[in-house]
Amino acid sequence: MSRRLLVLLVLAVVAAGAAAFGFSHATYTSSSQTDITASADHVHNWLHLYSQSTDPAGLTAYATQRVQTGVGPLVATGVDETLSLTMGGLRANNTSVSFNRSFTIQTPATFPDTTVTQATITATYVADTTSGLQPLRDVRFNVVGSTRGTNPVTLARNTKYQANVRMRASGTGWVVGQVYRPHLILTVTYTGGPVGYYVYNIPLAVTITTW
Repeated sequence: MSRRLLVLLVLAVVAAGAAAFGFSHATYTSSSQTDITASADHVHNWLHLYSQSTDPAGLTAYATQRVQTGVGPLVATGVDETLSLTMGGLRANNTSVSFNRSFTIQTPATFPDTTVTQATITATYVADTTSGLQPLRDVRFNVVGSTRGTNPVTLARNTKYQANVRMRASGTGWVVGQVYRPHLILTVTYTGGPVGYYVYNIPLAVTITTW
């Protein structure tokens, strides 16, 4: 075999490899064998997060921040990926404080994979990274107007639930006047879908007080 022919064969193999792998997209396949391009999909296509100011139905009576006197501002601001929570003040006395309807969650009328009829939402919690302390006790989901609830929760299409948040500063090491910043992680899954791909990372702030 001539040297020229050998070079041409090597170039042909490299070109074939580039065609096979160089332009592929990350995708996943659902149980219905429907391909969805992950890079073009977003968690808000599967689940919406609303604060009072962004609630499309105009729902009110969302939770307000804990303040020393009067009524505080709303806990939640933003929508979907921009949602954040500010709880106000919390005493470090091992007492739980509930913030019912801190925000709401709602599934779309139709999921991106139209064969999917329900999705499961799971809340997990990340402690304040600076101190390692965790003032976020738990988050539970229930129908609008109800307290407590469950976690995780499975919702059908076009279903709205409220998120009830409980805070508690237990143990030692808390500093009065310091702001602690844990994170609330919401993961959306469904049968046949990817695990750990559709995730909301919601920042939360709470200040340790004496009241």
